[in-house]
Amino acid sequence: MIEPEDVLVDHVGGTAVVRVSGDIDLSNAALIKRSITESISNQESKLVVDLEAVRYLDSAGVAMLFDLSRRLGQHLQQFVLVVPQASPLRRSLRVSGWPADAPIVESIEDAIGGSSEASAS
Repeated sequence: MIEPEDVLVDHVGGTAVVRVSGDIDLSNAALIKRSITESISNQESKLVVDLEAVRYLDSAGVAMLFDLSRRLGQHLQQFVLVVPQASPLRRSLRVSGWPADAPIVESIEDAIGGSSEASAS
């Protein structure tokens, strides 16, 4: 079961920054998605989801991230993932066909600082 401390939300200017920790899988992907969507507004131009502390991401978690990306795109809001280069999550996302219009960056600073360069390798 996901705990409140596993999904932390900060707001920096027009950006919502969500830090997720633990595992994202079938048992909690819907709850994590709901926690994220309830914490952002249409007024924010960007959502940054930090997966640095995520240990495991299954197909339900990947699907949840794809859905968040699609929904935000429909509202003209940018979606950025923070996944360290050495993280095995990068490979899962790359293999899944992660969209180029939803950048994957190394750090929250890169995401907030306006870096739009995707780094999906």
